Amino acid sequence: MLRVLPIVLAVALCLSNVGFIMGGVKISDDTSSATETHALRNHLTHDKNAQAAPIEEAVELEDATENPVQGVSEEIVPREQNILRLSWDVVPNAVKYEIFIDGMILVAFTNGIEIPVSDVNAKFQVNAISLEGATLENKIPIRDIDSNPTAPRTTTEFDKMDYPPIYPVYSWIPSVGADHYEIELIHDDKIIRRYFTPSRVQDDNFDLYDKNPVLEEGEYFWRVRALNQDNQPLTEWSTKDEGNSFTVKHQIRFCAFGDSITHGGGSISVPPSTVLYNWETYCAIPVKNLGRSGDTTSELLDRFDNDVLPFRPEVLFIMAGVNDYRANILGWESVENLELIRNKCELNGIRPVFLTPTPLNPAQIQKIGFIELPPVDWQEHQKFICDWIRSQKDFIDVNEKLTDADGNLRAELSVDGLHPDVDGKKIIGEAVSYWLDGYLNLGSKT
Repeated sequence: MLRVLPIVLAVALCLSNVGFIMGGVKISDDTSSATETHALRNHLTHDKNAQAAPIEEAVELEDATENPVQGVSEEIVPREQNILRLSWDVVPNAVKYEIFIDGMILVAFTNGIEIPVSDVNAKFQVNAISLEGATLENKIPIRDIDSNPTAPRTTTEFDKMDYPPIYPVYSWIPSVGADHYEIELIHDDKIIRRYFTPSRVQDDNFDLYDKNPVLEEGEYFWRVRALNQDNQPLTEWSTKDEGNSFTVKHQIRFCAFGDSITHGGGSISVPPSTVLYNWETYCAIPVKNLGRSGDTTSELLDRFDNDVLPFRPEVLFIMAGVNDYRANILGWESVENLELIRNKCELNGIRPVFLTPTPLNPAQIQKIGFIELPPVDWQEHQKFICDWIRSQKDFIDVNEKLTDADGNLRAELSVDGLHPDVDGKKIIGEAVSYWLDGYLNLGSKT
């Protein structure tokens, strides 16, 4: 029986934040590879309102190019240390990287690190480490080595995406000595958004989830610079390149609408700006990502008109519900919201294709220790949603392929028990690709 209880929204709703995990340098005298689980904080499970800024942020500006922020100096404060910056490719399912250099062990939770060194030619080694502390890859090939970098290196991979996500995530390698960061989004050569991350230790601040959708057509790029506690820049602005630039167009044939499972990211430390953890990457047909981390079915319904209609998709893939049954929202309430989303699609000439929501793995969640456990009867509400989706004209059943014999998310597919990682995202993307292959081969008449 489905329980009838008041709706109690949990604080952690598959949410994202501004640079909320350990992300840069941690020095240890211990040569053990055991993972410091207390230091791992999931960037996908923090409160949406955590973007407190040391300076009031300026958002959605018509043109901020000539609108300087009070209290931010333009004179760069030189960093007096020698700094060596390394970067490498993301290793699937790694939750951290260990760097051996000058007799020290440093830990990074991003695929790059800045290291204060006495000699920029110091020898080093980088290993990829699993949650349990096992070495996944030894002596990772280094992609770039920079001595005394003057600007942050961005890590977004917009150039590898068919379309930019509607809610971009800006990510970078943390800068030595930074207290916080300033980020600007530039549209057609005008600065239209300016953000500041919270004051945090420099190794704990390396991404920012844009809470505002990017809807207007045109050319965009974003940049970041490091600031000290007095709001003085420690670095120049990051340079423009293909990875931090993107183009927004309307009239997108296929779009995906959902929460963090659609938005992307995984293995605790990897944000959606990395294509490896986005299911759209594994779909042979380009799909526009309209996902937003943390959304419930009600929140998806609320933003449908604003976020979906500008792109006028022919087909909309809809995947939602996991944040509902994590938060004591009853299955029938979720279905009511999904029905209203379906009706909006049909009213606007959009073909809705529902994906069954992903399961959870409470044992894995408990093992991680920083994600709120779901209610004991979450499977009942998940089943209610899945049964409704399976009764629809167009649906894709990914839940079945992700579920173990006990009805939980297969442990080998998710580090945190909530977000499918690389292999899980492949299952979802390939399932959507299979549906699209049939749809297109039938002349879009099915």
